[in-house]
This record gives sequence, structure tokens and C-alpha cells, in this order.
Amino acid sequence: MKAQTLLRSSLLIAALLPAGLIGACAGQVGGNGDNGNPSSSGTSGKPSSSNSSGGTASGASGTASGASSSGTTGTTTAVPIPTGTNAPLVPESAGVLPMRALTYKEYANILSDLVKYTTDPTVGWPAAAENETYFVAPVNFAEAIIDNFYTAADTVAEAALAAGNLSIPCTNPATAAAESTCLQSFITTFGLQAYRRPVAAAEATDLTTLFTTVRGLGLSFNESIAAVVKGMIQSPNFLYHWEIGPTPPTVGSDGLVPLTQWQIASRLASTLWQSMPDSTLLQAAQAGNLGTAAQVEAQAQRLLSDTTGHAANALYDFHFQLLFSVGTHDLGDLTALGKSSPIFTAGVQSSVTPEFTQFLSSVYSTGDGTLNTLLTANYSYIDQDLAPIYGVTSGVPTTGYAKVTLPAGQRSGLLTQTAYMAANANDAVDNPVFRGLGIYVKLFCGTIGSPPAVVPAVNFIQNGTTRQSYEMHAASACAQGCHNLFDPPGFAFEHYDGDGVYRTTDTGLPVNSAGTFTTPAGTTMTFTSAIDLMPQFVQSAEVQQCMAREWTRYSLGRAETMAEVGSLQLAYQKGAATPGFSLTAMLSALMSSKSFMFRAPSPGETL
Repeated sequence: MKAQTLLRSSLLIAALLPAGLIGACAGQVGGNGDNGNPSSSGTSGKPSSSNSSGGTASGASGTASGASSSGTTGTTTAVPIPTGTNAPLVPESAGVLPMRALTYKEYANILSDLVKYTTDPTVGWPAAAENETYFVAPVNFAEAIIDNFYTAADTVAEAALAAGNLSIPCTNPATAAAESTCLQSFITTFGLQAYRRPVAAAEATDLTTLFTTVRGLGLSFNESIAAVVKGMIQSPNFLYHWEIGPTPPTVGSDGLVPLTQWQIASRLASTLWQSMPDSTLLQAAQAGNLGTAAQVEAQAQRLLSDTTGHAANALYDFHFQLLFSVGTHDLGDLTALGKSSPIFTAGVQSSVTPEFTQFLSSVYSTGDGTLNTLLTANYSYIDQDLAPIYGVTSGVPTTGYAKVTLPAGQRSGLLTQTAYMAANANDAVDNPVFRGLGIYVKLFCGTIGSPPAVVPAVNFIQNGTTRQSYEMHAASACAQGCHNLFDPPGFAFEHYDGDGVYRTTDTGLPVNSAGTFTTPAGTTMTFTSAIDLMPQFVQSAEVQQCMAREWTRYSLGRAETMAEVGSLQLAYQKGAATPGFSLTAMLSALMSSKSFMFRAPSPGETL
């Protein structure tokens, strides 16, 4: 292919395409994400940055009811959900739908599915900022990121064409008429996948103009198709969740706007696969078969049960952001989790992600889907590198990973596995603050106030245990207000050192992993160890409801509001109807809820 010719045509492509088609809409973008109006929709509880969520977190009334910032960057006050499976139901509603851009993960996964480009183009790009709920949900891009998208489009389009991965529906058309027919077919089929909806007539005209112009520069037919691809994967229609709906929107008697079939398909795929809709979802949207809760729930269950790796992508992304966004070192990915300890080898570092992912898939996609299994399972997926960490010698395959039962009384689910224990630690020693803070904020949806301006450092006691040092630190006047909240659950994990290895002594002294934990709602949990504490987490309505909240925050790209309470309550009750609390039932209910399938009009959108 004439790669340099295509690259040189970049400036011409940018000049030819109408404003708003090329590039990534630099600057603040908000609004409803539905009618194509890139109007600002307010600010979140976290200071705006080039990649942070700046969209509205409002209820149906357009105010931040029940989702106000706690005054601390990166925290949000949880709205109350009625407890008890027999509590009176709150009527379902929906909040606004902020404009959202693709996350880096979605961008890379979609390109992989769309053109089989499996190298992540975002490696080395500036880290994406989190919103007030600690999830990445960008609404805009800095100029530098737009340049990255621009360069990546060249690379991706050329690689896809060279590998024959563009699915061009013809071979060497002999006439202009044949080229036109083939081009329109390509725009229709490729565009449906790339834009997650049918290409509009005006858009097809613009893309045809682009093709005609670069074809006139001497590019071959296939190279000109690649130029069209380059334009499409730089378009806001690709880079944003912007599945166009009617303008003005149709508002029901309940004051809500139903999402289009294409929006629902895209939201399902984004939440549960971190990618674009597959052919089954697109066909369902085309046929109008995503209009009822039952239809959407069936699709959600299908996507969750996927074993091809798509569901695993989303399960990894959600749980990584859930467990490693508070208190831990700045990990962009679990592959960055390295240690200087001899036992935490390079092989361990590369094995943590597959272990984490396979375990999650075994719970959600092929297992019973319960919170009980997630937090109390006594197995994991081990290879030769991880075996020393867990102290296992039997059942470990020579190559690859296998489901292995872990030593009795030593492990209890995801929180005691290598990833969480090693990441929530210092390099050489464990860190109960990191471990407890993540649990308090992310598993219990607790809110922590701003720390004082000066917090004393932890002074490690010579020949003392880690716990003794942190207890002394928490006793200081300026640390008592916060550390007494979240240090206790961290102490439950004192049997795991900084590498995640199980131990019974610390600096020659017996490990003390007992304590009392007061939850954000005021429930007291007394424990002897993490093994003892995890079943209490499973039975806790706070944890069960928090998992529903966190999945809601992940899917909506903002904090939940009073408008989402009815849907959250129904989802919680669906999960609680199964012993051990069914995460898959809860999640399927959320995906088919009114809060997921509808939206409130944005301020000023309707007269």
C-alpha cells in the first residue's frame, strides 16, 4: 500500500470532512448524548480535567439531588436505598444521560472487534482521569489526545488494509459505477458497526466525498476505502457514545425519554463487553427487539455468559477500577504490579492479570454468579509462577493455568488473592490502610472526608508487627477521625504480606488479624481474620446494595441519583432473592431497568 501517500492525505481528509466529523470534539462536551448537541451539562463533584467526567449527575429534575459531592475530590454521597427484600417499592425513574466518550479500553476493544487490530493503540498515552465515583468515564479529550487518535487512525487503517481485515465487499471493481456500489455497501455495513447505529444519509454523502477526493489523488480503490475508515474512526460518531435519536426527543407522560434501540444495544455492549454490539445485538436493535425489559434482560444474560473473552474484558475492567482505584499506587493496569521481592518474579507479575480475569469469569460467566462465590471461594487459577505465592504444589499445570483449590483456611475469594493483597501494599510490607480504605469506600460505598493538611507518616516499630505500627499511627490526633473508620477491615488481612503470601508471624511475632469494624451505616462486624469477615460481607445489605450502586455508576458514567433509587432497589431485591446474593441477577435487572433504558431530558433540551 502507498502508506506515505495515505499519510500525506491526512491534512486533505481533515479539510474535506465537515466540522464535527473529524477529530474528537475538543473541549467540554455534555448534554444528553442523544440529539447531537454538544452543549455543556454541568460539572461533577470532581474538578474538571482533560479526561475527567464533567457531565451532569442529576435526577429527573435536573438537580444533583442525592448525589452531592462530599466535599472531597473523588467521593460522592450514596443515595439511600430501602433495605429489606419486602420493603415498599420506590417508583422507577431515570436521570440525565451525560455525553460520554469511549474509554481507552473501549477504544482498543472496538478496534480489535472491528478490524482485528489487537495491539492497544493507547499504550503510552496520558492516563485517563477518574470521575467522582472513581470510574473512568471521559466526556472530552485534550488536544494531545486528539492528535493521538489522528495518528492511531493512520496506523490502524493501514494495518487493517494490509492484513485484509476491512471486509471490503468487492474485489477490484472495474467501473466507477461498480466502485460506487461497493463503496456504499461498505459504508453501510462497516458504518453500522463503527457508529453502533445506521449511517445517516448526510454522513454517507460526506464519506463518499472523502472517498472521491482521495481516489482522485491517485490512491487505489482499496486505499481510498482505508481513507474512509480513517475518517470514520476519528469521527465523534465513533469516539463518543452518540447514538443519534429524534430531535426534539419524544418525552413520555412520565417525563422521560426512551433510549433508542441502538443506544440500548450500545450501552449493553459497553457495560458488559467494553466493546461494540455484536451482530446479534445489532440485529435485535434493527428488528426493534430491545424495547421491553424482558428482551433487554435476555440480551444482558447472553452477554454475561460469553466465554470468548468479551465479557471477561468488562469484568476485568469493572473490578480493576472497583478494587484498585482507591488507596493503591497509581496502577494503570495489573500488568504494572511489580515488586522487588524475590518471590514476586516477572512471571508472577505477568500471571496476575490472567488469574484475576479467569477467576472473575468463573464466577459471573460460567459459575453461580453470586457474591458469596466472589468473596469466599477457596480456589483460583494458578500457573507455575503463582504456585509459590499460594504455597501450592499439587494440581498446578506444567504450562498454562488451572483451577486449583487453595490451602484450607488461608484464602477467601477475590480480596485474598494475589492481585488485591499485593497491589494494596507497599513494596516490602503490607498496608492495612490501603486495604481497608478500598473496602470502606468501594465495597461499602462509604464516604471519607478530606484529610488534614498534615498527616504524620507511619513510623515502623523496630521488631514490631505492621499492625502495631499502623495502630500507633491511627492513634495520633490528626489520624483518628479517618483511620479509625477504615483501618479495622484492613487489619483483617494481616495474614497476607506485601506480596500476598500467607503468613502466621510478622517479624517473628504472631499475626493479629482480629478486630471490630463499624460499617458506614453503623453495623458492627467482629472478626478474627479475613476468612471470618468475608461471609459477613456477603450477608451485608450494605455490600449487596453497594455492588448495585457501583455497577450503576460504571454503566452510567456518573454517580447514582434519587432518580435511580427505584431501579437500584429492584436490582438489589432480584439479587437478594438468591442465597449468597446473585450478582448476575442483580446486574441483569439493572441492565433492563428504567434507569438504564430511559433518560430524563437535559436542562434546556425541551421547551
